[in-house]
Amino acid sequence: MSVITTSQLESLCSDVVEKLVRLKINFLAIDFDQTIVDVHTGGRWKESTSELAKHVRPAFRHLIPMAMSRNIRIAVVTFSPQTGQIREVLEIAFDSSISDSMPIRGNDKTWTYTGNGLRLGKQEHMASAAEELMTRPMLGVTDVKKNTTLLIDDDPRNIKKCLRDGTRAVWLNPMDPNRFLDDILLLE
Repeated sequence: MSVITTSQLESLCSDVVEKLVRLKINFLAIDFDQTIVDVHTGGRWKESTSELAKHVRPAFRHLIPMAMSRNIRIAVVTFSPQTGQIREVLEIAFDSSISDSMPIRGNDKTWTYTGNGLRLGKQEHMASAAEELMTRPMLGVTDVKKNTTLLIDDDPRNIKKCLRDGTRAVWLNPMDPNRFLDDILLLE
């Protein structure tokens, strides 16, 4: 794992967003634990949300606003039931224009997916979030499909299930957390 400066990270994130635009990706589904944040809460975070917000990875502090500025929508897809805390972390880490437009799908029993898509891994989480985004045309995304979606997750099992279902996915290795950006640049 190499050390990267803030300006190098900003430049890399900018390149990644341009690559996503070229690939016609309009929806990023991003895991929370060990992905957006550099800790695994296990769905049982006991400390303050401001403390958890300190763990948002620098790559996502740059990538998420840059992607949204290019009309790529973002959702958090997680198995954590602590979606209220996740929402608060997003509100601390990002401007409200960003955090307010990010659906969160967790195992909190506040949503259901009634479509006929695959229900393994994060697939139903992503499908439900995409459905919500498409009902909000003011966000600018009206047609999310498998081939316009990218999952970023630290769990290789979720990546495999996603790829098996025909959706692009990139693994975030917690031991080399910026490598996923290079991997996105390699996507075809």
